[in-house]
Amino acid sequence: MQWYEGIIEKLEFSRTYSHKELLGLLKRIKPNLADTTYHWSISCLIRDGKIFRRGYDAYSLSQGEELREYQPFYSDETKKLINLIANRYPHVSFTVFETVLMNDFLNHLIAQNTIFVQVEKESSIYVFRYLQDEGYDNVLYKPRQEDMTLYWSKGSIIVTDMVSEAPLRAADPHVITLEKILVDMLADKLILASYSKAEYPDVIEQAESRFLLDNKRMLRYAKRRNRYKEICNYLEGRIENAGT
Repeated sequence: MQWYEGIIEKLEFSRTYSHKELLGLLKRIKPNLADTTYHWSISCLIRDGKIFRRGYDAYSLSQGEELREYQPFYSDETKKLINLIANRYPHVSFTVFETVLMNDFLNHLIAQNTIFVQVEKESSIYVFRYLQDEGYDNVLYKPRQEDMTLYWSKGSIIVTDMVSEAPLRAADPHVITLEKILVDMLADKLILASYSKAEYPDVIEQAESRFLLDNKRMLRYAKRRNRYKEICNYLEGRIENAGT
């Protein structure tokens, strides 16, 4: 038994606790530790199913809730786009992300949506031109940040190259995985510009407490995108030795 598991005896099933309250209880159990250790302990309690996240800054004793696989709720426009590309290029690997999907994890919600179509490198230009031919006038191809500032409009479609070894779903590869979202939120400059990076630690915590998350798979992709150490730091070191 880990020392921080002693907090379970001090919690009541009938109420929720803030992060600050949990820190205070942990400090009573074992004073004079670094604050990062207490934060790490709370993350471990969530990971191990000892406590459960009820919402923003709200925690309670776990009552056996099972974590579920993350399923993105795409907009109708994005669903139509996925079907259009898949029918035209059935053998091309691509996956689709839209920025409003991050609202599942953010406190400051994104109102203006942007759709990212990430396509295997050899085919991305053809998908871009196909969408233009289909009448999409708000589609951009591998834009820089300054291009986004000049040409972005609500509902813009951004076609980019998909990084190799991206974590994809075997049965439905066009539907983005949670592991890919979490890494791309740090690694993709255009996605990163659409939300406050200060919220990322809370994003990670919510993702782990609500959904099944393959940390080894996520870290392999993070290494491919040069974000391995950064994500390990956000995960507070508890999986820094996970498989590579």
